[in-house]
Amino acid sequence: MYVICFFAIIINVFSGSNGNPWTEPLSHGDDPEIKKYVGNNPGQWSGKIDENLLANIRTAKIKSISFNKGGSTISLRLHFTNNTDAAFKPDQFHEQTVPRYEIAAYRINRLLGFSRVPPATHRTITKKELLAKLKDVSWPERVRILREVKFTENGLVHGEVSHWIPVIKSIPLENLSWRRKWMQWLAPFDYLLKDDYILSSQISDMVLFDFIINNPDRFTGFNTLASKSKKRLYFMDNTFSFLKSPKGHTTARIYMNLVRRFSQSTILKIKALTTEKIKKELAKEKNPPWTILTDDEIKMVIKRKEYLMHYIVKTIAQYGWSKTVVFP
Repeated sequence: MYVICFFAIIINVFSGSNGNPWTEPLSHGDDPEIKKYVGNNPGQWSGKIDENLLANIRTAKIKSISFNKGGSTISLRLHFTNNTDAAFKPDQFHEQTVPRYEIAAYRINRLLGFSRVPPATHRTITKKELLAKLKDVSWPERVRILREVKFTENGLVHGEVSHWIPVIKSIPLENLSWRRKWMQWLAPFDYLLKDDYILSSQISDMVLFDFIINNPDRFTGFNTLASKSKKRLYFMDNTFSFLKSPKGHTTARIYMNLVRRFSQSTILKIKALTTEKIKKELAKEKNPPWTILTDDEIKMVIKRKEYLMHYIVKTIAQYGWSKTVVFP
């Protein structure tokens, strides 16, 4: 019986048809407010074309540079003369911060149909400009920059630059009370109220995304971030990702196994992810100072995708379509 259900799902769900093997899923998906928060528009950020935002943060003239406080690694804020800003993570001597991985996460976010990782690209500045334009930076912070940032022999620093979000709120999804809530929401049993549906849909996508990019750092404090209303999640701070494991880091895999409710569109995008598509998307990043993802890292992404698809299909077969595929 299990085998029959397993193959029925593969045929009916992933063949491209809209027919469901059981009943229609529990869904608030037609509600305009739901679409506002849950929906995605890959290639756009807050109604603006990504390419325009990327061009700005890559080339705009820097007026001043400040230090982003609160993290264990070097994170800077670039203030441009056109009154826009950007976050800048330079190459540095921290294994948990690899700037190129934020760019890779942004690109894979687009491939999976998301608009959750802020547009990210590469930028190179000189050591002279960096030190000259530091503003309101303490002496210990300057010392940290000189000690921890990787400067090239000819005085350059390469890094990742991201579109700046003016207001970000933290939702402590990792603490016990929050974890109990969303674990219950994503179990295939209870009816979801509208507000719970809005957030649980995004948590489901975020956890699956984190497994694909192998990010074990999401639920370690202040990495589950949202809009001012706390109704739209951002998948930010992905520089400790893409660890080389075909079955994902233990932490990422544990969280993946807590998700038993999925988005149909996300399932189909994950299924469609291929090596060729990843390489084509990464190639849109022109003249980066490093390889954004190595062939081995891309291979591991595909291995995790296959592992995740097996888990999703098995979960749907076990609990039924109507209880698991509940998000649009």
